[in-house]
Formats: sequence, structure tokens, C-alpha cells
Amino acid sequence: MPPVVHHGGIGSRCWDPLHTAPTWYENLEFDRGTIWLSNLTGNAVEQYRLDGTFLQSIPLRAPGAIRKGPDGLLYVNFGDDSPETRPLPSGVVRLTPEPEVWIGGDTLSSANGAEFDRRGILVRHLDIAYPNGIVTIGNTVFTNIVIDPKSAIVRITGNRQTRLELGAPDKGLDDLAVGPDGKLYVTAYTSGELIKVDPWTGAHYTLLSGLKNPTAVRFLPGTRTMFVTHASGAVLKARL
Repeated sequence: MPPVVHHGGIGSRCWDPLHTAPTWYENLEFDRGTIWLSNLTGNAVEQYRLDGTFLQSIPLRAPGAIRKGPDGLLYVNFGDDSPETRPLPSGVVRLTPEPEVWIGGDTLSSANGAEFDRRGILVRHLDIAYPNGIVTIGNTVFTNIVIDPKSAIVRITGNRQTRLELGAPDKGLDDLAVGPDGKLYVTAYTSGELIKVDPWTGAHYTLLSGLKNPTAVRFLPGTRTMFVTHASGAVLKARL
């Protein structure tokens, strides 16, 4: 069944599947008119045109977040997998165009989310229990807590932390993005929702429900079009 569209953001005919495969898509990024997907269980990053046409696949063990750096190159977390395999190396590769290890030997965190802040610094690990996605607005960092009874996002400014709670039971918040309106757009893996959140007040409402394990959301730069990846293998395209 298609996802349920809720009043207040996405038109009922403005969503469309871009791509579907029997795999776990964990994250995504855009580059020169194409979209890159991290195929977590397929151990690869994949490039497609925005109409869904396949371009290439590059082997990479358990990829997580893909982000474009200030140098215009793509940076990909790898080693984002189960606790049983975390003694294996993890880190960040840079696609140039083949993967080269940029940060390696990280056997502690197997970080999933990542974000370049406005200074060009890659933020990928925070000293908080169970962080997942990461975004920045100015000097403020926002991270989802993937295991939290109140489905919390933590806002961090300097040494101050503020919880934005989306409510019980635990929705399994996965990744998040900043939209063109300055709001946070959050994927809830367990509850199958896409949630819009005011980053300063915590006010929120559900844009889409009935999704099957959404993992990440990103906006095509300069547009109001978003793409949502799913652990069920779907990549959904929607326009605000």
C-alpha cells in the first residue's frame, strides 16, 4: 500500500517511487545531477540519474552516510553494521572517483550519520548514547537518538544540550535533514513515519506514515523535492 499523506505539507499526488530493490538502503546524497545511495547489506554505494537510471556501483563494506565535502568530493562512512562485525575496520572513504580511505582504523563507533558543518569540518561522532543522524544549523548540532523512550532529538549548542521529544513509544528515529524552510525532517524507522520538527520549539507533526522502515531523507539542493531511503529497499521521491 502507498504511504499515507497527512495534511499540511505534501500533496497527495506529489510522491513517487524512484527505485526499488531487495536490499537495505541506508543513506543518500546528490552530486552533479545524480543521486548516490548507500546499499548497506549489498556492501556498495550506487549512483543513479534522478529518473532512476542506474549508472554505477562501487564496492564498500557496510556504507552509511554519504556527504559532499567543501572540496566537491563525496565522503562515505563505512563499517556501519552489526555489533558482531564491529571489530572490523570502519571509517570514512573519499570517492576520487574510486574509494580511498580518508579516516581509517576506527573500531570503536562504526558511525552512521555524518555532516559537514559551515566550517567544512566533518561531524560524525558525538559523546551521546545511541546517536544516529547528524545535521547542523549555524553553530548548533542536532542528532537523533535511535533508542529513546520519548523519541528524542538532541540540540547541542556549545556545552548546552536540549532534548526535543517527539513522544512515546520509541519511534526509532534514524536520520534527519534540514529542509528549505529551515525545519528538521526526520525519518522514524520503527513507526514508519516522516516527521517535520521545528528545531527551536520542538513543535512537530507527521508528513507521511505507513512507510516501511525509512532510514534517511535529503533535499535536492535548491529545490523542495526530497528523497527518502528505506531498509525495505525503496527510494521515495516527494515534493513539499
